[in-house]
Amino acid sequence: MLSYIHAFHAGNHADILKHIVLSFSLEHLCKKEKPFTVFDTHAGSGLYRLDDERLEKTGEAESGIKLLFSTLASQKSRFSGSEAKAAKEIENSVFFKIVRPYFEKNTYPGSPLVENAFLRPGDEQVLSELHPCTIEELTFTMEKYRSEAAKPHIHFRNGFEMLLSLVPPKTKRGLVIIDPSFEEKADFEDAAKTICQLLRKWRGAVVLLWYPLVPHRKTEISMMKERISAIVQSEEKIADFQLVVKDESELTGLSSLYGSGMFVVNPPFGLAQKMENILPLLEKILSGKISD
Repeated sequence: MLSYIHAFHAGNHADILKHIVLSFSLEHLCKKEKPFTVFDTHAGSGLYRLDDERLEKTGEAESGIKLLFSTLASQKSRFSGSEAKAAKEIENSVFFKIVRPYFEKNTYPGSPLVENAFLRPGDEQVLSELHPCTIEELTFTMEKYRSEAAKPHIHFRNGFEMLLSLVPPKTKRGLVIIDPSFEEKADFEDAAKTICQLLRKWRGAVVLLWYPLVPHRKTEISMMKERISAIVQSEEKIADFQLVVKDESELTGLSSLYGSGMFVVNPPFGLAQKMENILPLLEKILSGKISD
């Protein structure tokens, strides 16, 4: 949907989950010297100001990345046991190290800049964005802030179409991140259809699919994941992480987002353990259950 603008939501709990999983996955790919390709189907603007009036209107960064940083800074000494270990793991994570310099400048990096931070000479980054204003912002952002290691290929095009037309890439190692707005019922079917076609052409791709947790789309979410799982045909090649920050029973209305998930095909080794270590604390912090 061209009506969706991520500047209203940047740095929220969904971004945190998405970018932590993305960072861990890219960190794993970088453990080998062999080059890789990363595809981003719904790239967005690439960089967002945390004092943007649109973001201040929703307050999503306030209850997202700002809350995470402030809590770890002020409440860390109160943690003990597994929570203390989780807090240390979050602060030492590559996600935290990438986001912190931007955060200190009152900005938040979108997935294109997170991805670009990992790229080495020989790696490829392919971005797609369909919104006419957003594509201009993305082009400017990547020209100004990208690393010198790799210049991204930017497409003003439907992300699903772009992806299927360019896979498999010449470099057979790689990752795909898919995070449409899911404003329409058809988005769930389109995402499942695209991933199934993708895996027929590029079986070994690491696929990261972000999805919203909303009460009125439970059937669509379940069907989407079942369809992808049927193609994969192996539970070991699937991981599903959810971050719940609100009580579903207290929400009303069609836009009631109580959390989000990351459905991963061909998850990198160790990803599940890392997420298991930090998700309980992330959920506790971002649900506002830790107070001064």
